[in-house]
Amino acid sequence: MHIYNVFGKHKDLGGNLMAVSEVPENPIDSGIPVIVVMSDSEQADVRFRFFYPGSKEAPICGHALLGAASHIAQASFRVETGTGISDVQKSGDVVSVSMTLSTAVSPDFTGQADPGWFGLEASQILKAGLYSAGKPKWCIELKDLAALNAVRFDLDALANWNQGKNFSGYVLYVSTGDGWYARASNPLYNIPEDPACAVCCAALPLSLEEPAFVHMGYPEYLNLIHLEAKDGKLWVGGKVYRCEQSGAV
Repeated sequence: MHIYNVFGKHKDLGGNLMAVSEVPENPIDSGIPVIVVMSDSEQADVRFRFFYPGSKEAPICGHALLGAASHIAQASFRVETGTGISDVQKSGDVVSVSMTLSTAVSPDFTGQADPGWFGLEASQILKAGLYSAGKPKWCIELKDLAALNAVRFDLDALANWNQGKNFSGYVLYVSTGDGWYARASNPLYNIPEDPACAVCCAALPLSLEEPAFVHMGYPEYLNLIHLEAKDGKLWVGGKVYRCEQSGAV
């Protein structure tokens, strides 16, 4: 098993772990948020499958895709995932993957998530809605960084409300003087809080005339995700560092 740290601001500062493995098992106590299994693809250069703790398979995981891409020698190639085909590019220790530009999605349900499920008051929320860059997320823009730091996810309530709806997970975000800050949760996949979620950041309805940077990893926000719109695509990336190698899971 090959382990990588993705999105850390430096090699030993921040980051989100993932692993490349030959088997799809990811025990609940593995300590690895996502395991990627590679195989041949008839549609792209390689196929990635993603397994969260408890071996629950997800169609895609952004940080795990970038970590697994770092395991491949080529500087650019195409990857098949459960959500389609993506292009990957490398530049030094930064790996980026292409996604569609974020768009608003019409919900297949009515109502709003209760602010109390995030430990918030309604006055702390600027706007909320469903947005997607390939995987719909419930995106909530907050008033300030103090509100973001105050967030506490009520996992049971959020998971119950999430059931049967056309989105996966929640991302709360705020603009500051040094970029965007965000926190994300996906209770349906055993993730109480994801410290570095590329798919969540890709879904955010941001203006991208210039490259943007999203700080994640509450409470110190040691992870950094790069967003850039070019050639009609959204490129999402960050730094990837090799950690260690061990036996199979």
